[in-house]
Amino acid sequence: MFNTQAIRPQVDAKCEDCIARQTGLCSAFESEALLDFAHRSYRETYHQGAEIAAQGEVAERVGIVASGLVKVVVLTEGGDEYVLQILRAGHLIGDPDREVNGFSSEAATDTAICWMARQTWHNFLQTHPQIFRGCLSALNRQFEELQLSVVKMRGRSTVQRLALWLIEQLPGAPDGSTPQIRIVLTRRDLASLLDMTVETLCRALHQIEERGAIRLLAPDHLEVRDLGRLRRLAKYQNERIGAALAEPGPAPRLSQREAWSRGGKAPVSKLGSEGHAPGRTPDFATRGGQR
Repeated sequence: MFNTQAIRPQVDAKCEDCIARQTGLCSAFESEALLDFAHRSYRETYHQGAEIAAQGEVAERVGIVASGLVKVVVLTEGGDEYVLQILRAGHLIGDPDREVNGFSSEAATDTAICWMARQTWHNFLQTHPQIFRGCLSALNRQFEELQLSVVKMRGRSTVQRLALWLIEQLPGAPDGSTPQIRIVLTRRDLASLLDMTVETLCRALHQIEERGAIRLLAPDHLEVRDLGRLRRLAKYQNERIGAALAEPGPAPRLSQREAWSRGGKAPVSKLGSEGHAPGRTPDFATRGGQR
């Protein structure tokens, strides 16, 4: 007789074709951790507009967005609602270290989320400590995205903010094709995300079209006619310059005189025999004996 043993599947059925495996925290899971995550978690689906978690309620679970878009919303004391951020596939939803939800979350589109109870999540991280750093990195990237979105809004008009958002939605279109964008967010959600009213959003969209940068094919579908013009409308060049300025530049090289003043060796002049005082260099380069 042969001692047979069941072969453990490498990937759980619900994870096999999940797009979140390519992004966010799930992309850092090794096969064993991914399988354990699939066994410990459960998936729930939400229709567009459904409430996922309410601000101020007890936070009982942590999840990863498997598909769709989730809007993170803050409610003010006056009852106003503001969309702070849009979470995509691979993003974490819920704070593992908070017992109360600091924000509300709603399904911006039809959405699927893989959930774990908070204690199950902590047990999962303890079982696979190698992914803790990846979890921290994923949360940090989401926070940086929120910070950058705030920075991008500053100093831009409504038309410029909308134009920049459109550029960020551009898919990787093949060479020679006309890029198209389908706006999956509702006008209300997009207006709140870009800090404007729905009426202002509609006016800005038509202004961009009138300037020849885009062409509206449907209320939620457009094509980019002139990408260069759209970038100029968005102050996109300023965005690239700002990113370049944020890069650390090379350390400046000190001249001989500056190095001497900071405690280095005194510069030795090679022109002392030609009439210059020893230890000094001419202020200008000479050519043919003339200044």
